[in-house]
Amino acid sequence: MRSDLSAGAFAALLAAAMAVSMAYGVTLPVLPGLVERAGGGSAADVEGHTGWLTGTYTLALFLFAPAWGALADRIDRRWVLVAGLAGSSAALWALTGSLGLRGLYVVRAIAGLTAAAVLPAVFAYVVTASAPSRLQRRFAWIASATALGFLLGPALGDGLAAPIRAVGGHGALSALALHVVAVVGLVAAAGVLTLPVNRAVPPGLAGAAPGDERRIVRSLLLTAVVVLAITVAEVGATLAARRVAVADAWPVSLYFALCSGVMIAVQFWALPRLERRLGEPRLVVAALLVLSAGLGLQAGSNGGVVTAAAFVLAAAGIGVLIPSLAVRISSAAGTRQGWAMGRQAAAANLGQAVGAAATGSLFALAPPLPFLIAGGLTALAAGAAAWEGAARRTP
Repeated sequence: MRSDLSAGAFAALLAAAMAVSMAYGVTLPVLPGLVERAGGGSAADVEGHTGWLTGTYTLALFLFAPAWGALADRIDRRWVLVAGLAGSSAALWALTGSLGLRGLYVVRAIAGLTAAAVLPAVFAYVVTASAPSRLQRRFAWIASATALGFLLGPALGDGLAAPIRAVGGHGALSALALHVVAVVGLVAAAGVLTLPVNRAVPPGLAGAAPGDERRIVRSLLLTAVVVLAITVAEVGATLAARRVAVADAWPVSLYFALCSGVMIAVQFWALPRLERRLGEPRLVVAALLVLSAGLGLQAGSNGGVVTAAAFVLAAAGIGVLIPSLAVRISSAAGTRQGWAMGRQAAAANLGQAVGAAATGSLFALAPPLPFLIAGGLTALAAGAAAWEGAARRTP
């Protein structure tokens, strides 16, 4: 019989998920300054490198998350988590050194490689160690911890940068926030070491369920589209803030805080009620349409209240979609939870890499373009999900 996680053990896993998302989020506001310091060139060149650096990080996540997940099905998952958290912290410290553009790309690739270990191992640990009745709720908690990390990371990066920018400083601007988040990662790694040993359920165990590969693949495609969309919103807002007059601009961290706050509220309050009312298939379609509407609104925004409203819509859709798709994949994964969750992380990171890289380039051509393209893809995904749901209901 599967025993249940203690509250303290689950809190350590939540801290690991939050720390790795903070490590990504803290770099978003400071990357343009790092590129400028490394000799990034014109404003358009800085915007392009900002997108490509973020894309490099998430491309590394895409390439290595399945391998880390497969490893997490073979060894004690605590060591996978510790390796990922420690490596992510080391890469943040490396960014505080005197790096050229080539060095920035190398460090961001290493950061992605190590961070790729964390979320697949967290999800797999929770699935293996949780009572089945608590699994869906705990997935929402993990998604909320990740959202909180995205809130705290950019808030530290942008919030600590603002007073230093005001007096003309740049070196301390990046270093202080990156040091803080690197220490958070090491503290989370220390917490993981206190957890009980956790390994995969042996495939031959009585009652072990086989996987449903077709359902996993469909959910992976939706995951990629959803994460691409929210990445376009986040990276696009960062780039747009640099083009708006200072007197008219809202801090980028405020948009990220709003996004994370809405996501957490949806996951804890609205999601259970909406799922009971609409059912999971219809809820996923509705959430995709809301996300698409948010991106369309952001395409016509110049900042301020309109951008805030766009982030509310996008965050509401994401708050439903991230835990719902994770539960779909886990329920279809059978005994290979680490492998399946690693593939979901890879799909998410592919969407993130494509979204980040394309946003930098497309934004330089025409600021509304990345939002319109991402919104259209999300609307198409909603149509495909609706068609699949109708087909499954047809006898």
